Amino acid sequence: MKGKIPLLQELLKYHDEKNLILSMPGNKGGNGFLSDKIGEEFVNRLGFLDITEVDPLDNLHCPVGVIQQAQELLAKTYKAKKAYFLVNGSSSGNLAAMFSAFDEGDEVLVERNCHKSIYNGLILRKLKVKYIEPIIDEENGLFLPPNEENIYKAFDECLNPKGIILTYPNYFGITYDIEDIIMDFKSKGLKIIIDCAHGAHFGINKRLPKSVAGLGNYVVLSAHKTLPSLTQGAYLMVNEENSELEFYLKAFTTTSPSYLIMASLDYARYYLDNYGKQDYEMLIERAEIWKEKINKLNKVNIVCKVDLNNEYKKISKETKTKSKREYDIDLSRYVLNLPKGYSGHKLLDYFRDQNIQAEMSFSRGVVLIMSPSNRDEDFEIIYEAISKLEMKSICGQIESKYFSNIPEKKLEPHEVFKLNGEWCEFENCEGRIAKDAIIPYPPGIPLVCQGEIISKNAIEIIKDYVINKKSILGVESNKVHVL
Repeated sequence: MKGKIPLLQELLKYHDEKNLILSMPGNKGGNGFLSDKIGEEFVNRLGFLDITEVDPLDNLHCPVGVIQQAQELLAKTYKAKKAYFLVNGSSSGNLAAMFSAFDEGDEVLVERNCHKSIYNGLILRKLKVKYIEPIIDEENGLFLPPNEENIYKAFDECLNPKGIILTYPNYFGITYDIEDIIMDFKSKGLKIIIDCAHGAHFGINKRLPKSVAGLGNYVVLSAHKTLPSLTQGAYLMVNEENSELEFYLKAFTTTSPSYLIMASLDYARYYLDNYGKQDYEMLIERAEIWKEKINKLNKVNIVCKVDLNNEYKKISKETKTKSKREYDIDLSRYVLNLPKGYSGHKLLDYFRDQNIQAEMSFSRGVVLIMSPSNRDEDFEIIYEAISKLEMKSICGQIESKYFSNIPEKKLEPHEVFKLNGEWCEFENCEGRIAKDAIIPYPPGIPLVCQGEIISKNAIEIIKDYVINKKSILGVESNKVHVL
């Protein structure tokens, strides 16, 4: 209808709210570009810089000029052999990496909490998958990266593994030392793909987790998540020679790449080189000071390394594992954890009412992603919002039942894809093969993947989510899609 522009109008309305952006993108509504005059000029001229491939501006699909120069600088920053701009997000990088590293029918190890694009890649590339069991921290309501035992257990159960796909860090910013595991698998001839979407800023400062950009055969970084880059902007780091890679990159990339996104990717790299070390030092120092103040309010607990490792020691004792690896956490984000009985989803809504945009909620808390553009006044806003929070207003959280054991797999995801399925009442589907993945949020780890048997235990967990009206993908009107 004339006069109606619903998306644009709502976007302008949202901008007028002047929310404190503690979510993606890393440019924080443009503020991340304001470190210097060239960044300011980029923001001020943004609407006028949208252009297509013309002579002086090079071509992403065959770079020989300024784009090639920018990508060479990018590789040096991340200490990788080659680096590529991604304008279709990290998803395109994950797919290009999987198609380059593996052939149809190859067997690969995959973390259970990987991104959806990895699951899509398993189907598209027709791979055999062996999932690595997740570790659930029920005390804090979080999922942790898999430990060494779970990784090697999955490896030992493979027949002829060709590679491994790891996530570093997870959505909560949690990491662990995987360098020697990567080097061991490389020595065994496996290809290593690392989805480092939330770690594009890692390694620029010693108080941040290590960068793994130079370790994997393929490492994907979502610049737009944590750096001053526009949404969809990401990087692919490559540390091997593969004649097929550039074909797959082009196949998963638009033939009309956005110069706005590419320019922002160039700026994000420039920002890291020139300001990253000192700016992240100041941000982390500021975040740690305010963390202590916020925790003293005794309303939320901002999860720290000690919390993670104390709980992991308990888990290790219960499961009789011997791993000495410790978890680490990205200090440039807050994982706000609530006491049992309180709802992280309601806390997210409360923050929204206070004009604070959090990144996400989970059953027991919320995640806030900061950037160096956040100043003391921003942390004061967070502090004041938590200080005046009436805890009774966010009561009502029902403890989620987590499930770490991986169900029996009957078919590969790609084998399931083209088979006909039917919708079945979830309470009557024990023993059936899942046509679609069933994914409770939180924790966002598939309870059942395509091709796996739905167990009685899984049905009980589905029932818990349905009764308590919690989000669970793959369940519609109390039915699940099965073969």
